[in-house]
Amino acid sequence: MNNRMPRKLSRRAFLGSTGKLALGVAAALSGTTGLFYYGAKTHKNEAEAEQRPGNIALLGSYEELSALTAMKMIHYEAEHVDAWYKKPLRGFVYVTTDAAGQILIISSACSHLGCTVEPATDAQRKKTKDLVLICPCHGAEFGKYGDTVSAFVNRGLDTYEPIIAGGGVYFDVMQPIQRNLTME
Repeated sequence: MNNRMPRKLSRRAFLGSTGKLALGVAAALSGTTGLFYYGAKTHKNEAEAEQRPGNIALLGSYEELSALTAMKMIHYEAEHVDAWYKKPLRGFVYVTTDAAGQILIISSACSHLGCTVEPATDAQRKKTKDLVLICPCHGAEFGKYGDTVSAFVNRGLDTYEPIIAGGGVYFDVMQPIQRNLTME
């Protein structure tokens, strides 16, 4: 066996080695923390770009919907988020183009009591001029742009602002635009 004594380390050498080790560990930790932060930030931005808010519903392509000449019923799915509670929303709206050729999204809820309006039958259309939609609950009648065509209700169906993005047409399910009262 060798009776070797460990090499004596001076205080200066000890402090120098310890300082270098501490700086190396700090640099390694800050570097990996920076990489994790960069990765999380990049992933978050990509995820935000791909997702839309839950209350925004896709109706279809802009090309298809801007070419409509008649009213079309389109079903949608969305999600209402209230704090931590998420509620799925399913329904339909009527989509057409107005006189200026702009996309018009019309609510399916009657402005009288909220019943779901339906397309009028041929027999009903023969009785009332310009009739397109009718409320089965109380008989309210609406025209091709959702405006009222009878004296039964005093305002037309609510509309939604179309959101055109990425070649698609979307709308905010939670933001109906009320029509003004019709003055006689």
